[in-house]
Amino acid sequence: MRAFLAIELNDYLKTNINKTQQILQESESAQIKYVENENLHLTLKFFGDINERKQKQITNLINQTTPHYNPYTLKLAKIGTFPNITHPKVIWTGAKDKNKNTINIIKELDDSFNKIGFKKERNIIPHITIGRVKEIKNITKLTETLNNIQYNYHGKMEVSKICLKSSQLTPNGPIYKTEAEFNL
Repeated sequence: MRAFLAIELNDYLKTNINKTQQILQESESAQIKYVENENLHLTLKFFGDINERKQKQITNLINQTTPHYNPYTLKLAKIGTFPNITHPKVIWTGAKDKNKNTINIIKELDDSFNKIGFKKERNIIPHITIGRVKEIKNITKLTETLNNIQYNYHGKMEVSKICLKSSQLTPNGPIYKTEAEFNL
């Protein structure tokens, strides 16, 4: 199973992210493959292909970690790009919370996952991918559009659980399924 750990977004945030996607689309500055509304999420850890034994190890580590955290408020604001604004490949919206719970959860789990063979994350930037740039038609216009919307505020939500999800790749895009939920 191809798996990842994520925070699912509420419909309000998905609707607001969709508005940002529409602004980018209307600029006609790039060919962008937008993330479908039902697939918008914040990835905490991507595992790749895992077997049942590894899934059980992951589940046990998450169950040991989540009791250390309480529900918290997550805000989505600011538009960014990877690797940078002059060569954008991924367009994302940033996710942050007052007490850095998201980063702390990622770091604590990352340390645990490293002990069972997963590579540690380097630069942790909690974000939601909005789309992937396939072709730039007009970099000046794209940069201008990104600068105009870079401080768009998408809203906030309460994070009360994290989800282990599977991903099935299809010609029409990935299909995600929740395999397990872990309450904070």
